Amino acid sequence: MGMGLRAVLFDLDGTLIHSLPDLVAAVNRLLAAEGRGPLDEGAVMSMVGDGAGTLVSRAFMASGGMPGPDVAPYLKRFLADYEPRSAESTVPWPGVPETLAELKAAGLMLAVCTNKPSRATAEILAALDLERWFDLVVGADDAPSIKPDPAHVTCILDRLGVPAASAVMVGDSANDILSARRAGVRSVALSFGYCHGPVAELGADWIVDDFRQLSSLLLG
Repeated sequence: MGMGLRAVLFDLDGTLIHSLPDLVAAVNRLLAAEGRGPLDEGAVMSMVGDGAGTLVSRAFMASGGMPGPDVAPYLKRFLADYEPRSAESTVPWPGVPETLAELKAAGLMLAVCTNKPSRATAEILAALDLERWFDLVVGADDAPSIKPDPAHVTCILDRLGVPAASAVMVGDSANDILSARRAGVRSVALSFGYCHGPVAELGADWIVDDFRQLSSLLLG
């Protein structure tokens, strides 16, 4: 990638971790409490990426509509159930711990830039022993606005003291790549993960098929 890289920002769900099984389970527990039938993994995956409130709203709309006028009480119940169980089946993608260690050893600053609520993010990173690699973690509660708004990216760069030209964003969705582009940051898209369309159409600067390819790309 060349000289000048100082920081790498990572999305969480679908990028660092495979969290879909726990999200599906929590969504379906919430739906069951309202007398709704379960959604399958494909349906829930199509709802992930725009924050927990949007996930809850989409799940109810896909199963008959919102049971009440406000998503807030249902979001509160969802998070109260999901957060303590958020790492029961969630795992890092293959090569994630090793790659993070290599990037950190090379002197790069690493950050998490996720639309996931901050408490659930912290629970998962701690449970999977990933938190130690990151200089900064900014979830939905800590950002001025969430991806695809570039403010989510720029607030991290400001806190790290890194200019946009010296950073790269790694993600699996349009929100990740679009927020990076709007912030003037280069981006890497993963060909796996929870993208809702063809990865080649995201407009990322690079695409990798295996998380472990990031080391050679970013450090080469």
